[in-house]
Amino acid sequence: MNKISLSVLLILFASLTQSAFADLIKIDRVNFNSLRNDWIQMEIQLSSQDNSTAGARHRNFVENIKVKVYLAYERDAAARLFDYYISEVEIIAMERRNSNNVYFYLPGVIANRDRLRKDPDFFYVEISVDGEVQAVQNNGKSRNIANADILNSFTSRADAEIGANQHILMPIYLVGPGIDVGRVSDLPAFLRRDTQN
Repeated sequence: MNKISLSVLLILFASLTQSAFADLIKIDRVNFNSLRNDWIQMEIQLSSQDNSTAGARHRNFVENIKVKVYLAYERDAAARLFDYYISEVEIIAMERRNSNNVYFYLPGVIANRDRLRKDPDFFYVEISVDGEVQAVQNNGKSRNIANADILNSFTSRADAEIGANQHILMPIYLVGPGIDVGRVSDLPAFLRRDTQN
């Protein structure tokens, strides 16, 4: 087999692998809600499809799911400066054709200090399965992220400029007792690495 044929096969395999993971977890909807004491809730509604990928442990389950979220709130319109927030959870598994909701929270003290509206200026939800990032889904991003260049610029800047905002956006299981977490339903089984030694 010559180098050109091998290259074509590798590209074809990579595209098939990407498309196989592209449909496993669907982002059905993303909502932002205002809660008591100025907390902001981000709700991501997910649904699971049949797992027909090679090496799947069981066709009825999608495993090793990561949900990573990026938010940006404009801090200075004239200078086009933003505050970025990033957080991530891991879901152990989702059963075929089931729905789960994932929740993230910005503390009220931050929302109040910075006068944040409940809806960010930009958001993106990245889904990965077994370490493979799925294709971008329209329901998982703000409308002003119109193409891949804008998305790449947004996530790169967020990663580079997270700074003091690291860990401020938190998943539901890190919200302290006594905080109103709003309406919550259909939580998945989370893998909690923060509790492991």
